[in-house]
Amino acid sequence: MKHEHNAFENQIFHHFRERAKAINKAIELLVEHNYTVIDMESQIITKETIKQQIKPTITPTRYSKRNTE
Repeated sequence: MKHEHNAFENQIFHHFRERAKAINKAIELLVEHNYTVIDMESQIITKETIKQQIKPTITPTRYSKRNTE
């Protein structure tokens, strides 16, 4: 059987998928050791929230006020 390649299967996408797996593994390691991680979408990841689909979000009010002036 011949494997049919898709447009999204190449070395570049493979590299980014591997990097994403490494980042997720690092986040899991930090959370396992009682660290709190805030991701790029301002979601808080802790031991209690790591398995939830929807994570708590922080709102940086001070940051928002600084950027609107």
